[in-house]
Amino acid sequence: MRKRRHRQKAMKILVIADEESKILYDYYKPGMLDDIDLILSCGDLHAGYLSFLVTMSHAPVLFVNGNHDHYSEDDTRGCICVEDDIYVYRGIRIMG
Repeated sequence: MRKRRHRQKAMKILVIADEESKILYDYYKPGMLDDIDLILSCGDLHAGYLSFLVTMSHAPVLFVNGNHDHYSEDDTRGCICVEDDIYVYRGIRIMG
């Protein structure tokens, strides 16, 4: 008898870094991020941009500090800092 393996649904991850996308910010339309499961910020983005994305999406926004980032907790409210940490999301380990 064969064991049935449950397939997990593919995860959609939005990875952002260095420059704010005008499509996601200046030209944002409601629903644009509805199918995104997770947002990863790899640094050098304004805190306001990250806060905007966490507010407009249903996905967690994980971030690390870049070369030019000096965030305070208030700057990135709602986002999750994974700097020097491991975060597990839906069984996937993400290390910042």
